[in-house]
Amino acid sequence: MRIRTDGDYAHRLDAIESAMEALDENTKTAAVIAACEHARQDRKAKQKALAHPDMTPELAEILSTSVLELSYETHTSLDTR
Repeated sequence: MRIRTDGDYAHRLDAIESAMEALDENTKTAAVIAACEHARQDRKAKQKALAHPDMTPELAEILSTSVLELSYETHTSLDTR
């Protein structure tokens, strides 16, 4: 895998090496692929969680990240017949 050396190289390298450790991968390429797969699965799981009846706005905020924003709405109705 080629990492661009301009800009914030040190930050990108640190992020990839952190992913290698967190995802128990031994190459940079495997870590990037695993991180992408994790992000895809995480997004699907968070979408399911938002539909759960016990979801609250506070929990939705905790599940949100700076990269993946989530929103939660509740709709109620009251019939007084």
